[in-house]
Amino acid sequence: MGSFKYIQDNERQLFKNKALKRELLLTVEKEPLVMRIERPTRLTRAKMLGYKAKQGYIVVRMRVAKGSFRRPRPIHARKPSKTGLYFNLSISKKKMAEMRAKKVFKNMDVLGSYFIVENGQYKWFEVLMRASNLTN
Repeated sequence: MGSFKYIQDNERQLFKNKALKRELLLTVEKEPLVMRIERPTRLTRAKMLGYKAKQGYIVVRMRVAKGSFRRPRPIHARKPSKTGLYFNLSISKKKMAEMRAKKVFKNMDVLGSYFIVENGQYKWFEVLMRASNLTN
């Protein structure tokens, strides 16, 4: 078995441990909406998506709100009969995190993303990005 397989087994055990997952959640909850981090939390998943530990590659931790999209209710005199408030968007939370990361880091290309942890209100994803001018 190669070293990559050992790292993968170790990560799997860590994410099954509820105490360690809770500790990660407590640290992530204190962070802002967009947070650039030094290294990926799940190294094996990042490597599968094309991450390399070298200059030009970054990891961004994104927070996305859970639940459906809420549309503002009209506050004028009329009350439309078809005033829908909650809608399910056609894009996933993961894709939403990637799009928001791309909006913040304009000079980077998105390699991929993966789920980290969630609570009742938010989901956190790590988005892998690389500089646009890098070729392979």
